[in-house]
Amino acid sequence: MSQEVRNAMGELFAAERRLRGRDPHRQGELSATQVRALFQLERGEACTAGELAKRADLSPASMTAMLDQLEHSGMIERRRSDQDRRQVIVSLTEAGHETLAAKRAKIEARTAELLGPYSDQELDSAVRVMRSLVELLDSLGR
Repeated sequence: MSQEVRNAMGELFAAERRLRGRDPHRQGELSATQVRALFQLERGEACTAGELAKRADLSPASMTAMLDQLEHSGMIERRRSDQDRRQVIVSLTEAGHETLAAKRAKIEARTAELLGPYSDQELDSAVRVMRSLVELLDSLGR
């Protein structure tokens, strides 16, 4: 592997860490972690906080605190399960769906802007490289 590839990998991982660590700068904005959790909730719809924590790769304690904030801001709602009253089910509110739709549109526009110049063949190669990097990272933890 060339040094240039190693450097680019380091830059990518550093950018991802910065994104995860970035808090919203303005009142009412969502953090990257909150957005990731909400996208996971939207993908699977209503679920328990524990299930959502697994999907979003967060600790249950972090998820509970985050859900408190998201419920307070009107993005999610929690209700007791009809099947098991001990479980609390989390779901997106209409405001949560609207916020995610706007966020998705912004992300997709920026993605199209940055990746638009690349051919389908180049993007297919990038997908294969990224999946190989996932395999590399997963194998390092074993």
